[in-house]
Amino acid sequence: MTGSAEQIDSPEQVNSPERMSSPERIKSRCLNSRLIPMQQKPLLLPVSCIADVVDYSRPSGGSETSPWLLGEIDWRGQALPLISFERINGGRFAEFSATARIAVMHSITGNEQLPFYGMVIQGIPQALDLTAGELQPAIEANNTKGSAETSRVIIRGIPAAIPDLEKVEQQLSAIITDRPRDTASH
Repeated sequence: MTGSAEQIDSPEQVNSPERMSSPERIKSRCLNSRLIPMQQKPLLLPVSCIADVVDYSRPSGGSETSPWLLGEIDWRGQALPLISFERINGGRFAEFSATARIAVMHSITGNEQLPFYGMVIQGIPQALDLTAGELQPAIEANNTKGSAETSRVIIRGIPAAIPDLEKVEQQLSAIITDRPRDTASH
């Protein structure tokens, strides 16, 4: 090649920030997220944490020692534990509403015994492409975060919580590995 034309050898060079137009650069710095409606404060999660959102179905079983473990649901032929984030976070969890759904969560800890689990949510998650400047720490008079939150934030004027999914999964794993599973019914 002659002249001042730049040679591009790989897809990485094509998509490099130096070669992108301004809107493409902004998009490359966005975090594809979901704002998850809950009974109390919505949760902010990266889209990669959510495997599916399904209609609410009543769980079977439950846990007398851990009221946040609501029981199990069937998802694509797999028995998944179903949790109440509000309860594990130290808050109240009211009865189920007409808008209740279940977010099927990917495990972030890599636990092979818990590749997925369900979390009761209150509606359809809202898609958000966030830039760093849109995420502000929450400054509230009573900014006491729950036991299963890493922080509280404000996104586009909406207060939200960022859950500590690693802690949630560790607590859930401890219960699941300690209890016998009824494999005949699954």
